[in-house]
Amino acid sequence: MAILDFSKDSNKSIAIHFHTKELGPEGQPLYYHTPENPAVIKGHVEFRTVKETKGGDINFTFEARVQAKWTEQHGKATISFNNLQQLQEKSWEIKLNRANPKTISAGVTRFDFDVQLDSGLPSSIEGSRGWFHYRFKAHIKRSFPHRDMAAKELVWVYSSSLRAGEQHEPKIYKHLWNDILPVTCTLPSDIFYQGQIVPLTVQFEPFLDNSIHHGQELVVVSAFIKMKQYTKLTDPKGFGKVRNDKKTVFSLPVTEDWPQTSQGFTKNIMVEFPGAKQLACAIETGPVTKKHTLKLIMQVRTNMCSEKEAKELRVEMDVKITAPRPEHIKDMAPAHAAPPPYQTIDTDDEDDAMPPEFSRSSSDQRGYGDYPTDVKPPQGLQ
Repeated sequence: MAILDFSKDSNKSIAIHFHTKELGPEGQPLYYHTPENPAVIKGHVEFRTVKETKGGDINFTFEARVQAKWTEQHGKATISFNNLQQLQEKSWEIKLNRANPKTISAGVTRFDFDVQLDSGLPSSIEGSRGWFHYRFKAHIKRSFPHRDMAAKELVWVYSSSLRAGEQHEPKIYKHLWNDILPVTCTLPSDIFYQGQIVPLTVQFEPFLDNSIHHGQELVVVSAFIKMKQYTKLTDPKGFGKVRNDKKTVFSLPVTEDWPQTSQGFTKNIMVEFPGAKQLACAIETGPVTKKHTLKLIMQVRTNMCSEKEAKELRVEMDVKITAPRPEHIKDMAPAHAAPPPYQTIDTDDEDDAMPPEFSRSSSDQRGYGDYPTDVKPPQGLQ
């Protein structure tokens, strides 16, 4: 995808081509970057002219760059913040065939290039205020700057922190709700890739012996699973200015029936994570940091209480999002056209306060995330 529109005219053109058939979001050339096999981006630059033309040689550059850029309104004044950092860069000077030192000969010049990415580089990230790009630029200077020729291209890199065949220990999140009800959420790991379908196991034990609700049945009025993405933007030039944003990546109701029992139970829920670009990978750099929390938010009561007396129960699980490996991509969830909007963080998660009304499936049609769930007795969770 060229992102400059002055790369060609009727007599001459400059273009960047990449030697990969795989495409990422928005049709960008796609490369996989894994701990065992660092990505090598290969391609060529091509300059064509049908007649002699004035101009310099081609300055060709590669940058892996992270940038935070935003504005804030303070009264009538608009203040801009911009923090750009290169994590890897490389440049070439491509000599063109010449009739004389100032004139490029008619014909075609092709230059093949390759770049091996450094280990530990983040995945590509798009955002309205913070992003991480892998960018190539070819530039020919001419007598007047407005007549310069240039082409820019972005490639999409899936940089996964997962190793092939790597086994992870289950991640257990324990919570004692109101000091009377033990709840345990278990994930197969705390590292997941974009588009992964993840089993979440929820175990409720009986109310504790010292509770006034001991022996009563637990009733789940409503439940949903939400993922929050937290972004921190920093500009040290702006007096160390920091901006904190959040967005809800997805929020899906658990529409299957929940058991009503006093003996405790275990329930398995399948959670489908979105792909890029709706769900960005975790990143920790000077300009941009992104982290994620998976939340189970419920309204619960006992069989001795009315629905108006239902209380909120929530378990928050910090997770790390990475990119899929090549063998994962066939199972990736479809990317959504537009990510949800960001919100500035100025209060707690007030939008988490009230879950949607509990609903039961009335047909075989399933919406996003409505996967079958399994209910097991308490001993099912080891």
